[in-house]
Amino acid sequence: MARALQKSSVVRIYVLYALMVLAAFVILARIIQLQFVENAKWQDVSNKQSYKTVDVKAIRGNIYSDDYSLLATSVPVYNLYWDSKVVTDKVFEEYIDSLSIGFAAIYSDVSKSKFEQRLISSFNQRKRYVRIRRSVSYAELKQIKNLPIFRLGKYKGGLIIDKKERRKRPYGMLAKRTIGNYSTYKNAYVVGLEGAFDEKLKGVDGLLLKQRSSGEWQRNYEYNDDKNAPVEGLFTDTLRKPIDGVDIVTTIDVNLQDVAETSLYRELVKHKADWGCAILMEVKTGHIKAIANLKHDTARNTYYEGFNYAIGTAMEPGSTFKLATMMISLENNIVTPKEIIKTGNGSYTYYGSTIHDSHGYGDITVSEVLEKSSNVGIFKIALKGFENNPQTFIDGIYSMNLNNPLGLQIKGEALPYIKTTKDKTWSKLSLPWMSIGYELKLTPLQTLNFYNAVANNGTMLKPSFVKAISKTGEYQETFDPKVINEQISSIETIKKVQKMLEGVVENGTAKALSNSPYPIAGKTGTAQISNKSGYNKINYQASFVGYFPADNPKYSCIVVVNNPSTGQYYASTVVVPVFKDIADKIYASDLSIQVHAEKDTVFIAPNSKVGTNKDIVGIYNYLDYEIKNPEIQNSFIAGYSKNDSIKLYKRKLMHNRMPNLKNMTAQDAIFLVEELGLTAKIIGFGKVASQSIPKNNSVKVGQIVTIKMTN
Repeated sequence: MARALQKSSVVRIYVLYALMVLAAFVILARIIQLQFVENAKWQDVSNKQSYKTVDVKAIRGNIYSDDYSLLATSVPVYNLYWDSKVVTDKVFEEYIDSLSIGFAAIYSDVSKSKFEQRLISSFNQRKRYVRIRRSVSYAELKQIKNLPIFRLGKYKGGLIIDKKERRKRPYGMLAKRTIGNYSTYKNAYVVGLEGAFDEKLKGVDGLLLKQRSSGEWQRNYEYNDDKNAPVEGLFTDTLRKPIDGVDIVTTIDVNLQDVAETSLYRELVKHKADWGCAILMEVKTGHIKAIANLKHDTARNTYYEGFNYAIGTAMEPGSTFKLATMMISLENNIVTPKEIIKTGNGSYTYYGSTIHDSHGYGDITVSEVLEKSSNVGIFKIALKGFENNPQTFIDGIYSMNLNNPLGLQIKGEALPYIKTTKDKTWSKLSLPWMSIGYELKLTPLQTLNFYNAVANNGTMLKPSFVKAISKTGEYQETFDPKVINEQISSIETIKKVQKMLEGVVENGTAKALSNSPYPIAGKTGTAQISNKSGYNKINYQASFVGYFPADNPKYSCIVVVNNPSTGQYYASTVVVPVFKDIADKIYASDLSIQVHAEKDTVFIAPNSKVGTNKDIVGIYNYLDYEIKNPEIQNSFIAGYSKNDSIKLYKRKLMHNRMPNLKNMTAQDAIFLVEELGLTAKIIGFGKVASQSIPKNNSVKVGQIVTIKMTN
């Protein structure tokens, strides 16, 4: 019995041993399988549980003006949240009051009591993601991080910081439509320079590796070094650093842009117009130095940059197109500048349609037709040359590239419309109406570019908004002036119309500009606006386009005001003031234009107010004016202009009469008072604010005059 039990135990032991050996082999086999066969699979699972990749947004490039002033940049903003669950009861109860007081001190729109109640309610419910504030600046964040509770950090104070980036325009609304902005509707930059250069500005987003540590995802710097070394076997081809976007250097001059917008805004308000635009261009480069677009906001009764009319609105240009008609006629030898055109009483009927001038000009030269903007004159010139062959006129327009879009660097250019004789709307009246700027359409910039070509002696350039693409301050790409048409007409024709455009300012419809210290050439336009019922004498569009200095053009400019509604609609009163403001600003800062004044103007020496001999003589000597009688030694003198030199005169004091001391220095006031035998009592310092004896009052020797001074 005992032997049988012993044998049975041995068997069980062997069986158990065999099972253990078998299990060991199974485990070993599994280990071998995991280590050598399935190693990559399970390592990948492990890595994916311990690591993850997150997108890293590239920093969007800046947009600069021509002098590197920031027009658009990306700035960090922060959305703040609060995890109430990590804050202890003791800390919360002790510091919630002071936290609320501090937060309300940072934000005037936040009530201390309401903020405190919201946090108490969230704390009692142990909420983990309570919104504290959106769009917090970095400066505000620094203050918030120092507040009680929040200063304890994320894991004890519960402050959660979500960093974002926001596009900011340091100059506010200045050139907003041209710079462009983000469309939340389309979730993209779609207009202006932001839209046109979006791919270059936005850069390439990176992919960052994070590792789980203590339940939190932490940035793993080891795998994001310059070599982009990935975790072995994981994310091999995907990890990358973000490549920040490049910077755009525009042609915009912020000072000129400011003048253009301010002046345009003033005239739009004054004339209660629907909208207006102004564009300034460099003649020799095609660089756009300023471009303003303002439309009326009926709800707020103000104006804002809501649409880029300068490039996006094609319209009938009206009288500014008469230049093209004149050039085609001169180029085809239809007329000469001194030829006489009979305009009669300013009315002309053709095929049942009557055209009118604002005045009856009678017999005038071809040059005067353009100067006075005679509709009848241009009508007759066009009919004389092209009535029997209107296609020649159309071909002339085409030869000057007025039928083609400019192909701008920004999106949204409206197409020009120049009908041909094959157009279904062509009629006997099409030629004469086109000759004065109707039955065709151009954008303001297309019209300006045409005049710029005339200023540039016939060479038409492509308008440019961007002159370079930059990375870390170094140019990566530059945009040189691009020629659209080497010569839009013969140089002879160009010189003739240049003279005519100068005549428009000197003798014609833009005579308000003739008193400028630098010569200006250009053309006014006052066009009727068509609507569903046709043209009327209520809705007008005023424009002026020209260039300066006329004898050596540097800048061209166009100003358009649509539908002024206060009764004044002629270009000379509505848009010329804007043109003048822009041109005068340039004249005030561009020495090369001021050469005209130095050559053509005799500067008369200025008179001076009464002052001490030392001061008056010193100033005139500094200004290099000749003093005719330097022997005058009287302490108080005045200087008066005598041609190009100065003559000094003694200060004349009326005996027994009190002089006006106001705004004098103490030294000057004491001198005058003592000259009359009076005694001065000075109170305070600075300049004279008041005197105890009023001016012109009689005085006696020995009287005391109390003189109060102020800063």
